[in-house]
Amino acid sequence: MEPTESEGAEVAQETTIRIESEQEALGAGKAADNGGQVDWSNRIGAYREYSALEKFLRRSVRGMFNYSNLRKILSLVIIVILWQLVTTYKIPPFTRVPSPNEVWKEAVAFIPSTHCLMCVIFSMGRIYLGFMIACLIGIPLGLMMGWNRTFKNFTFPTFESLRPIPVISWIPLSVIMFPLTEHSIVFLVFLGAFYPIVLNTLLGVESVRADYIQGALSLGSKPRHIFFDIILPGALPSIFTGMTVGMGLAWVMVVAAEMVAGGYGLGYMTWESYILIAYPRIILGMFIIGACGYLSSTVLRYLATKAMPWRSLF
Repeated sequence: MEPTESEGAEVAQETTIRIESEQEALGAGKAADNGGQVDWSNRIGAYREYSALEKFLRRSVRGMFNYSNLRKILSLVIIVILWQLVTTYKIPPFTRVPSPNEVWKEAVAFIPSTHCLMCVIFSMGRIYLGFMIACLIGIPLGLMMGWNRTFKNFTFPTFESLRPIPVISWIPLSVIMFPLTEHSIVFLVFLGAFYPIVLNTLLGVESVRADYIQGALSLGSKPRHIFFDIILPGALPSIFTGMTVGMGLAWVMVVAAEMVAGGYGLGYMTWESYILIAYPRIILGMFIIGACGYLSSTVLRYLATKAMPWRSLF
């Protein structure tokens, strides 16, 4: 159907009005343009520069209350609610387990004390000393086992024979070997972290693709260049995985060793609370151990992101 004369006139009038409004807007833009520079005098009030503190707070709040963190907080809230329910209604086997309110009161009274601080310092010192020794020995050993087949043939059978032995079974022997209690505890922490670090480092070296090495050799690269530019970067993800697993096992071992032969530390504090029938402090000690372990793993993950910046691209 062809449009009538009245409809055509309305369309032409609307088109004319639109063209006139666009021309007015273009003229206003040109009037604001003074010598090729935009006149911001009328717009400056709409913008405000935030201070460094305000920028930090805005980023922190925005990052804290994203959906991922809210889900994590919600999961913790659900666990606390379930804990309160099973302790309130004395559901077996939680009849003698302290409630969250009792643990909170114990935390308010115990955490600010000097005894709690000393226990954390002793356990953290033993952990990091044993863990650093395990890294200094385990990472080079794993790299050499993966890089040199002759060296692996000499060392891997002994390593694989000792690895299945539970580290807890080394406690009596460590007490015999080291006259000082601190040395025996650090030795057990070292053993707990040593095996996963060596094994994951070895697997990381062996997982590097052979065509990378062959391509480097064909281009005239020397063995030391291949090791530092191909083998070591390729094994870094597995090395940090082994370090994270080793840190978790180190915390298991330091708690077990302190329960047996410690005079200070979180493990000794937890065992002492059981002997003194201070049940809320047992739960509190477990929470402190978990928080310290989580902090240690967070530090390792941060170091991994700094050592492997390319992983954030994928």
